[in-house]
Amino acid sequence: MTVAQWKLVHAQLVEALFSRMEEDPSAPIPTFDGAGWLNGVKILKCNDDPTRQWLVQKVPLLEALWEGTKLEVVDRELIPSIPKAKVLFHIAVQGERALKLLQRQNPDVPTGDWKVLHAGSPLPNEGGQHVILQISKEAEDILYPKFGKMAWGVGSVYLRLKKRHPEDKDAHTLQAGEVEKDLGLESIVEAAQGLGAGRLGGGGER
Repeated sequence: MTVAQWKLVHAQLVEALFSRMEEDPSAPIPTFDGAGWLNGVKILKCNDDPTRQWLVQKVPLLEALWEGTKLEVVDRELIPSIPKAKVLFHIAVQGERALKLLQRQNPDVPTGDWKVLHAGSPLPNEGGQHVILQISKEAEDILYPKFGKMAWGVGSVYLRLKKRHPEDKDAHTLQAGEVEKDLGLESIVEAAQGLGAGRLGGGGER
C-alpha cells in the first residue's frame, strides 16, 4: 500500500467512525493508539479487542478505493520480516551517498537491493552519524560470521544486526526494539505483544 492509497483508506475509516458515532452516540467508539509503517504495510495499534474486531469487519466493506483493491487485516506477527541493520558512519554524510560507497567497497556482499530507512542527526563533536539500512537475508547470512564488519571509507564499519552471534557478546548486535524506536515504531513493538495489533495489507509498497 502506498501513502496515497492509505489516505483513501483512512478517509473512509474516519467516515465510518463518524457514522457509528452519529447513529448511536451512547455506543462504544473504536479507538486507536498509534500508527506506522513496516515493510510497506500500514500498522495500526488498536486500544482494545472490540476495536480490532471493528477494523476486521469494516475494511473489507470499503468501496471505490483503487483498481484491484484487496485489503485484509491481520495480526502484526504475520508480517514477513525484512532484515535491518544499524551502522555508525564515522563521518556525517548524506545517507544515500554513504550507502553507495558501502556498496562499491564491498562487492562480495549482495547489496544491490539495500535501502536507507533512516538517517539520524549528526552526533556532537564530529562523532559521525547513525543510519538504519534495510538489507537482505542473503547479505545478513554473509555478514553474520563477520560480526557485520564491512569496508567503508579509509577504514571499516560494523553493521549491527538483530541476529546475535554467540562470540560477539552483543558488541555489534541490535538491542530489542532499537530499530523500531529510531523509526518511530515503538508503539508497534508493544502492539505486537497483544491482541490489539493489526495490519492493513494491500497492493504496492510505501
